[in-house]
Amino acid sequence: MANRTSARARRQLASALAIAALSVGLVSVGGAANAATPDQAGTQARSCSYDLGTGSLVCVDAGEDLNEAVLEQAHLQVVAPGGAGGAGARAAFAPAGVQATYIQSQLYDDANYGGSFFQITHSSACNGSTTWNFGPLGNVGWSGRVSSFKSFSGCSTKLWQGTSYSGASYGYAVNAASLGSMNDQANSVTMR
Repeated sequence: MANRTSARARRQLASALAIAALSVGLVSVGGAANAATPDQAGTQARSCSYDLGTGSLVCVDAGEDLNEAVLEQAHLQVVAPGGAGGAGARAAFAPAGVQATYIQSQLYDDANYGGSFFQITHSSACNGSTTWNFGPLGNVGWSGRVSSFKSFSGCSTKLWQGTSYSGASYGYAVNAASLGSMNDQANSVTMR
């Protein structure tokens, strides 16, 4: 008798394993998230969401509603303004017992905001003075993949070639449909 696992169960298991791996390998200090264990397998054709406050990582296959998966798996209501990938606009309030989280940046595989994307969320919008860091991107399968980005919630985004916010960079900018010489070069990102 064959054992069948639903797509939803596989997604939940994969997300649980990814969260466990990140929980062991991430350290958040002063707004910085630094992952220690690379996991590029399994994210190449998937879109993912990482929340800076909770450290939760949720990924879905192409065509699935990423923000709905974040709500189901991480119990976070993603506030997604118009123009954000992943789903339509969400209400600016969360259901009882669910924390709201705001998209700060979405990094896209392709120029002109195409292909899979990696979004970074946080429980508050940007204020122009606090800087939030995420890297290395390779720990969530996004090293050397970014070809465009959009910023939301009052944020602007800066991509760095180095894994520790160093080397060549692009930004700070609200949106970038293409990255010129920084195309497929980003290994860390800052938002403010």
